[in-house]
Amino acid sequence: MRQLVTTAANEGATDFGALITLQFQIHNAIEGVDRVSQFTRFGNKNLLDGSQGATGMGGNEELVFLKASAKTIASPLSGYEVDIDELPQRASLIEDLDDEDASGLQITLEEEDGAIIRVRNPEGASAVGFANRLQKAVFSANMNLDIRYDADDEELTIEHREYGFIKGFTISSNKEGVLVDDAYESVLFLGRDIEGTIDDEPAEGDGVILTGAYNNRKTSGLSVAFLGDSTGNAGSVTVAQHALKFQSGTNAEDQIVVALNSTHSTVLGRGVDNSSGFENLSQIRLTSTQEAIDAIRLVDEALDQLSSMRGQLGSVQKHTLETNISVLRSSAENLTAAESSIRDTDMALEMANFTKNQIITEAAAAAVAQANQTTTRVLRLLFNHNGQNHWSFFAHH
Repeated sequence: MRQLVTTAANEGATDFGALITLQFQIHNAIEGVDRVSQFTRFGNKNLLDGSQGATGMGGNEELVFLKASAKTIASPLSGYEVDIDELPQRASLIEDLDDEDASGLQITLEEEDGAIIRVRNPEGASAVGFANRLQKAVFSANMNLDIRYDADDEELTIEHREYGFIKGFTISSNKEGVLVDDAYESVLFLGRDIEGTIDDEPAEGDGVILTGAYNNRKTSGLSVAFLGDSTGNAGSVTVAQHALKFQSGTNAEDQIVVALNSTHSTVLGRGVDNSSGFENLSQIRLTSTQEAIDAIRLVDEALDQLSSMRGQLGSVQKHTLETNISVLRSSAENLTAAESSIRDTDMALEMANFTKNQIITEAAAAAVAQANQTTTRVLRLLFNHNGQNHWSFFAHH
């Protein structure tokens, strides 16, 4: 899909018929994504349709639910209130540029991902001509920047298409005081991340996206996108939790919780601000170059979401399940060793009891034999003492 939308954005190599063909292929690819989401099962359990994860909904068009983690607690019916403290901003440069300044002007423009262009305006060329050259160079380099020029106000605007602190660009000019203060000195322009809270718990901003902090009690991992233009209360987001629970030990609290969120095209690619009005991956169209450029951004966001999901599942498998299996194996080995020691102790006890009983039996037999032998000796002595009159002895006694 990334290759298809990139091809569609290549205006110089595609015509309208090619765009229609690419659109058909994109729809087939999206249908394939939806089939995988709908029919991937383990036994009778659907895994990727969202029924085994967290689902949610924003309370209005400006607040979009993106995802929630296994740690996110289901919200009450009224939802979690979202408050915006600082609005996100795009990196932008707005400077005066007249024909005199534009004549012979040369700039170097570099985006945060490393894409770089150099644009030179011939001597005597106008500011409008420079803006057109700059716009074509930005488009050819597939840079995520918008170029606008207001001929009435003689004002040039260079603006990043995405919000956030990590989205920016640098620019340098060969003329002092034109677009930048010092000639040949690069100036960095950065955007700003959104700031706010979810249900009065801290949230981390990334462009237009707010994500509940990891240590939050209720909203850990809950992500929403704010597309409005005012601070204050942004509305509420409701969350339902259906994460899978695995018993990992003998204690009641020994549980592993895993959320398998939906990979449907209506869920992937949410929260990307774009001029084409695409709300998710299922809505992308390739009927124009601008739509293809916006489609690239949505496909990239969808790929990031899938990569994040795969990373989380891999982490659960590697660091939780496999570690737990190793611990259980060690516990089983220790239990077997302890059982063997107990059996050895029981055997020693039985042998001791057997020896004791044998000694008692032999002692009793010896005592009986000794008693019998003593009686016999007494009788013999009596017989020897009386001699021939031994019967008279018994008669008197």
